Amino acid sequence: MDGRARVAVHYRRNARREATQPVPVPMTDGDGLTLLLMSGSWYPENAYMTLLADALREAGVEVRTPPLPLFFPLTRAVLANRDADAMQLDWVYDYYVTTGTGFGPANALVSFLRAVALLVDVALVSLLGVGVVRTVHNERHHEGLYPWTERLVNECVFAVADAITVKCGAAADAIAAAYRVPETDEVAVVPDGSFVAAYENDVSREAARRDLGIDDDAFVVLFFGLIREYKGVPDLVEAFADLDAPDAELWLVGNPHDNRTEAQVVALARSDPRIETRLEFVPDERIQYFLNAADALALPYRRILNSGTAHLGLSYGRPVIAPAIGCLPEMVPPENELLYDPCDGDGLAEALRRAYDHPDLGPIGRANHRRARSQSWARTAETLTGVYREAAGGNRSMRPG
Repeated sequence: MDGRARVAVHYRRNARREATQPVPVPMTDGDGLTLLLMSGSWYPENAYMTLLADALREAGVEVRTPPLPLFFPLTRAVLANRDADAMQLDWVYDYYVTTGTGFGPANALVSFLRAVALLVDVALVSLLGVGVVRTVHNERHHEGLYPWTERLVNECVFAVADAITVKCGAAADAIAAAYRVPETDEVAVVPDGSFVAAYENDVSREAARRDLGIDDDAFVVLFFGLIREYKGVPDLVEAFADLDAPDAELWLVGNPHDNRTEAQVVALARSDPRIETRLEFVPDERIQYFLNAADALALPYRRILNSGTAHLGLSYGRPVIAPAIGCLPEMVPPENELLYDPCDGDGLAEALRRAYDHPDLGPIGRANHRRARSQSWARTAETLTGVYREAAGGNRSMRPG
């Protein structure tokens, strides 16, 4: 069994245990380990990357986030950091997906050429003796761009990587089913921590509602986050229309992905006077106002593996209405009885009705908050440190000099 398979089997056997119970993991000392954390999605508002990097540093890992030049960014990062042990690759789409030429076939061609360059880049990194760890967030690109190129990139990167990590057991199964590489038991399951420490949470429900102009007795369903096709906002509007509840309000809050999406949401909101929109980026300090004012967070995903917004809802103690797909059933506690079957055409509408008719959503929210607090970034970092060491172990002898 090669190094990648050994580390995958070890961590997957631990992480696939009952999701509602914290999984004890061996303490791993990260001292002396240097990691290149590579992500085109690294920006201040990305709580995941910040929390992960901070937790790894607390575990003793030296985390570096090199710049991403246009040509061969991974190889150049390694050459500038010859003491690095491992490299984590998160969202690889950022390295090749191109949409800005103004001509569809040109976008596809440029994306393919950049994808080929990326594969050469990853192969060179592996030859330079740095362990490559591929962290999978999505089964496929959310907008379904360039599916053939995407398959080529994913399967080649999976084949070259020394370790592959996902966030839950369902994600491991989904990736193994979608691609020829890897097998399920070659994937390490490493759950994320919570977002409790990432955002302010000192505004009461009453104060948040006063600020937003919401009546105390209104029942507020919130959609929050970047508005994209796969998130199913039109499905939520349609299901909300079936909720015969004059005191209910649906708040659609977030920045639309593009102008077409924005026009669609604006048109949908006009169909029901109970719908409020805030179609704009929400700064960190304002997030708590929307989450704390809401009675329930609705995330009507059409497809998803992992949801940062669901983590956010748990961290604020909000009941979560969502389909039982991807990592969501493993993420939320059993008390959150608001997940629905996505194959049931009435599932979302019925979940909204269950939430509205529920005599007391407080215990659900408190259970969600307890679950969030049990999700430890320290545990995530400890497990990942072992993955990095195993991934780097077979490559160190390949280093020149």
